[in-house]
Amino acid sequence: MLSNLINTSGWTHEQWLAACILAFAVLSIAVVMHRLLKLFRMTKKSSYQPNLRPLRRRRLQAADKSEQQDE
Repeated sequence: MLSNLINTSGWTHEQWLAACILAFAVLSIAVVMHRLLKLFRMTKKSSYQPNLRPLRRRRLQAADKSEQQDE
C-alpha cells in the first residue's frame, strides 16, 4: 500500500537518511504530544486524598483533655 504512494526504488542514501530523520521527528512529536495530553488530563482529574491528620489531632486533643480533667 505504501509502495503505491512512494516509489523508493531509486532513492540515494541521502534520501533514505532524510526520510528516516523525518520519520523520527514525526514520531518524537507524536510521543511528546501524547505525554503532554496525558499530563494535562492527570492535572484536571481530582484524586481522593483522605484527610487523616485532623483525626489524629482530635484523638490527641481528647487524650489531653482527659488528662487535664484527671488533674
